Amino acid sequence: MSIDVRAMMVPEPVVVPRRAITAVLFGCIVALSIASFAGQISTYVFGYPFLMGAVPLFYVDLEGNLPTWYQATVFMFAALLVFCIHLLERRRQSRYAAHWLLLGCLLVALSIDEASQLHELTMEPLSRWIGRLEGAWRPMWVILGIAAVAVVGAFYLGFFLHLDRRERIHVVLAGALFVGGAVGVEMATAAMYEVYEPKLKLSLRYAVMAHIEELAEMLGLWVFVDFLLLRLSRLAPLTVMVTTRTRTGAMDFAPLETSRARHHGYRQTYAQAVSRDLQGRD
Repeated sequence: MSIDVRAMMVPEPVVVPRRAITAVLFGCIVALSIASFAGQISTYVFGYPFLMGAVPLFYVDLEGNLPTWYQATVFMFAALLVFCIHLLERRRQSRYAAHWLLLGCLLVALSIDEASQLHELTMEPLSRWIGRLEGAWRPMWVILGIAAVAVVGAFYLGFFLHLDRRERIHVVLAGALFVGGAVGVEMATAAMYEVYEPKLKLSLRYAVMAHIEELAEMLGLWVFVDFLLLRLSRLAPLTVMVTTRTRTGAMDFAPLETSRARHHGYRQTYAQAVSRDLQGRD
């Protein structure tokens, strides 16, 4: 069967610079943090705790608002990047392809937890099992959090060591920021201020600690997304196509392994790959 590849519509690649993505995410973090803290200044300094709903809409310590939506969305975006890396690593028959798949599933779970606060539901069963704890251990979900970090860290030790030096620095920094904020600052806040007493939780001191915690979490996830984009930039571009069924059956196109391909040569490489695939099915 003779195929005129030139007559086919070859898609133009959409190139999004890594630095542009990280710059947009960093801008969102700064904007949300400033808006949230400004709302707490309005509440505790000037006595305006609502401002037509703007204060609770941006406060990072509340759920179901813009900071929560942002964090859950970035978790899901990171999961999408990880799944793309998994596909490319599996095509290369990497021994760590399954690790990438599991990591993507963990990020999806974290996105769901961020939006629904499922980890808070563990506190009541834990309190019935081991009793109420005081001080830094008052937020009892941190026990499960520390255990989960230890298990995941042990499982991914070999995966971590196979990364290059720059990638390992990204992962360590991301983990230190995120876990330090989510668990470390949470425990410090519980120890310094009895946060489960409403009169102390409704204070500017507590709001400052809450902002440190959430800012560390957002920055940790931001560094991790940058690591994923860096990893993707070192792998072959991944092309996803949706095709219709033809006489020869469903046409599925594999990712094109044109590592570090320039935009100038993309169309020619793509056309050659399509031609070989169709001729092989003839």
